[in-house]
Amino acid sequence: MKVMKKVWDPAVRFFHWSQVALLAGLWYTGTEGLMEWHQLLAYTLAAVLLARICWGFYGSQSARFSQFAANPLKAIRYLRQPEPVMGHNPASSYMIFALLLLVLLQFVSGLMTTDHIFTDGPLVRYVSSDMVSLATRWHKLGIDILLIAVLVHIVAAIWHSWRHHNVIMGMLHGKLSAPDELKVPAPKTGWSFFGLVLLFCLAFYWWQGADLIRILSY
Repeated sequence: MKVMKKVWDPAVRFFHWSQVALLAGLWYTGTEGLMEWHQLLAYTLAAVLLARICWGFYGSQSARFSQFAANPLKAIRYLRQPEPVMGHNPASSYMIFALLLLVLLQFVSGLMTTDHIFTDGPLVRYVSSDMVSLATRWHKLGIDILLIAVLVHIVAAIWHSWRHHNVIMGMLHGKLSAPDELKVPAPKTGWSFFGLVLLFCLAFYWWQGADLIRILSY
């Protein structure tokens, strides 16, 4: 007999859906040239991302990197013979790491990016012109790579939900179906994660908030 068991904590679910919304906002503001709002969303996403990285080391068992990181052979075997997993499966772990890395690279490169007209990243003045040029080129290319990775992730999630676990709904309510006798560690509440998000937001505000507010008030 299978029952619904809580697997995903509020921190993981918040990170997942806020990343979707913030990436959509970043793509739109970047495309439309709304660079002040683009920067504001970028700092918000960076705060959530950094908190998630920290949560990956001390958070709920299903959220820890050590629990879902798998060697390539396990990922290949899983793709050949998929089976329900109480958490991130061996193949999806690689996509998660890729998305985290791509978002982090987008943020760091954005700090060193310039449009040579109105907007310079806060680190442009501290790095060489070659580094600025490289960061600017990557920032423009990286968003396309990131969006392709997100599309692959969405297709894989839909396929997995159809064939095995409904992971899409699981990311909404945090539950997956599992045999009644299977012991699933109870997720943490995640309050310290949200505390970290606030702390990182305050740090970015202390660093760049005054300039952003001054620009947005014009």
